[in-house]
Amino acid sequence: MANGNNKRLKAFVRYDGTGRVVPSSVILARFKPKVGNYKEIDAYECCNNTLPSNCIEFVADTTGGAYFVFNFNTLGPINFTVDWGDGTVHPDAGAGGFYEESHTYAEVGQQYTVRVCFDDIASVTELNFPGND
Repeated sequence: MANGNNKRLKAFVRYDGTGRVVPSSVILARFKPKVGNYKEIDAYECCNNTLPSNCIEFVADTTGGAYFVFNFNTLGPINFTVDWGDGTVHPDAGAGGFYEESHTYAEVGQQYTVRVCFDDIASVTELNFPGND
């Protein structure tokens, strides 16, 4: 639940042809995606005061399988580090555009807190969490 101190985020979910939310379709983006039946939802930044402002955290749920994937787009060059929550840390960098990061966990059925830190979080235009797809 949001409180007065939490900043509202632009978030969207995709609906299938029957009006149900497509699993793992939540994205954070500046604009509504042009392809797919997306609708804006209420989302607020987390109240974790220890999380640096250039980082995001999310939960990787391995109930559906040990393999987990997320992707994002940037406006320009970026350096970033993914801490997969199981002791694996992966630094990376690129010239900008589309990035896809994936990881295979040792244990199925667990939840891991993943932290991604960017050198310039303002250049991240979209985050997608396909999850175990």
